[in-house]
Amino acid sequence: MNFRRLINDSKAGLKRKISSRRDNVIISIEAFQKLSNKYFKQIKEGENLIIYVAKEDKEIIIFILRWYYNLWIEIRKEVIEIFYIFPEKFEIIKEVNYINHPHIPKTLNKGTKMYKTSSYYGSCNWLNGIPLWDNLEEEITKELKPSCQVNYNFIKRV
Repeated sequence: MNFRRLINDSKAGLKRKISSRRDNVIISIEAFQKLSNKYFKQIKEGENLIIYVAKEDKEIIIFILRWYYNLWIEIRKEVIEIFYIFPEKFEIIKEVNYINHPHIPKTLNKGTKMYKTSSYYGSCNWLNGIPLWDNLEEEITKELKPSCQVNYNFIKRV
């Protein structure tokens, strides 16, 4: 579970830097430790965490939590809530179609129930959305289930 990994890394420290060439982000071990001491020191297993984030740290904290740890977070003005358990069910709140999601294989109407799936090809950009699908029983081939990235502003957790 990625929440446990965040707890372990916050206490023991990272073994290597966090970096993404695509997003042009590099977080050194020392920088992560400073952020960890500032924001994650009260983190406990089994509990959601609400942190008040300084404006200058907000983008990097969101990057760490969403991109590196793949956690479900809700963002309000200066508050970020980190959920211990990643929700499994979501609902579409705005129609998802080929215009706003060019990679989606079909239109998803408002109110459609969606389920968290794996990003089998690693193609999901966790900074923008999460891999979801509307039918957990559907398979492309044996043991390969379909998924597609749906952006955060088009879904809500159920």
